[in-house]
Amino acid sequence: MPRQVYSGMVPGFLAGTYTLDEISLEVAPLVARTEGELIEGSAEALDPKRQVVRLADGREVGYDLVSFAVGSNTAGIDRPEIAEGAVPVKPLDRVIDLQTRLESLVRDRPEKERGAAVVGGGAAGYEVALAIRTALGAEAQVHLIERGPRLLVEYPERFRKKALAVLAERGMEAQTGATVDRVEADRVILANGREIPSDLTIWLGGAIGWPLFRDSGLPLDERGFLLLDDSLRSLGDLKIFAAGDCGTLVNFPRTPKAGVYAVRQAPVLWQSLRATLSGEEPPLYLPQTGFLSILNLGDGRALMHWKGLVLEGAPIFKLKDWIDRRFLARHR
Repeated sequence: MPRQVYSGMVPGFLAGTYTLDEISLEVAPLVARTEGELIEGSAEALDPKRQVVRLADGREVGYDLVSFAVGSNTAGIDRPEIAEGAVPVKPLDRVIDLQTRLESLVRDRPEKERGAAVVGGGAAGYEVALAIRTALGAEAQVHLIERGPRLLVEYPERFRKKALAVLAERGMEAQTGATVDRVEADRVILANGREIPSDLTIWLGGAIGWPLFRDSGLPLDERGFLLLDDSLRSLGDLKIFAAGDCGTLVNFPRTPKAGVYAVRQAPVLWQSLRATLSGEEPPLYLPQTGFLSILNLGDGRALMHWKGLVLEGAPIFKLKDWIDRRFLARHR
């Protein structure tokens, strides 16, 4: 049965803190509750002229209005030299396979011989690297690799210093300014020729749009995301809506690709769809100017940033755990 995995608890799942049931929701009961129809399949292409979404198996689903909340793809994962050896996390249901791979590595290798790498030094890559460290053990070698000059560039310097101190404390090596040339089954090879041993390489590069929108003829931004107006409608077709990471607001293009924005867009999206069906003027969405960010450190602690305040410790993880569990409980 298909599940919706909650991204905020994925690092805890990989670290062994949560079970799959605790971090996900079964989709069918949610759809049944609203008297909708669940169609299982992967959306492959959008044809606005014919008003259909084509699925990977060739089926077509017609629409009067359509809304997308498909999140983002990961840049670089489609390159053959990367895809051959790297493990993607998106779509998020792939974390189930990733956990199985971690369990196999723990079962088959002594702790000192376990090696893994995470490519991507943003918040997701940082959290996953620490979760992998916990899962594989204190003597395992876990590398965090970032192409840019710094990790966690989206955060202020004070937060970054604390985050880097945690990596050093956990004995993890971070490589910045490191471009990955290719990924093989047992190593990551950088553009400078360095080889990093890794039996499990997780790819968490930058966010880009899914191929779903590529040939739609709709206006997209430079990363392939749908361009949206303030009512979450496509600039090229008022029958097409989007929420979350898969869309970029043309009037607020710097809005972070973060779930806290998607959550607040949801009521506006619902009201916009209803208004459009009834011929009324849809509401406008105004992004919040900031948000609470809490990163799971994988060891029962968390690191928080809120309006310049930076805090770290076990009580912060308890706060994050309470927020996450409360959010999922609202939909169960």
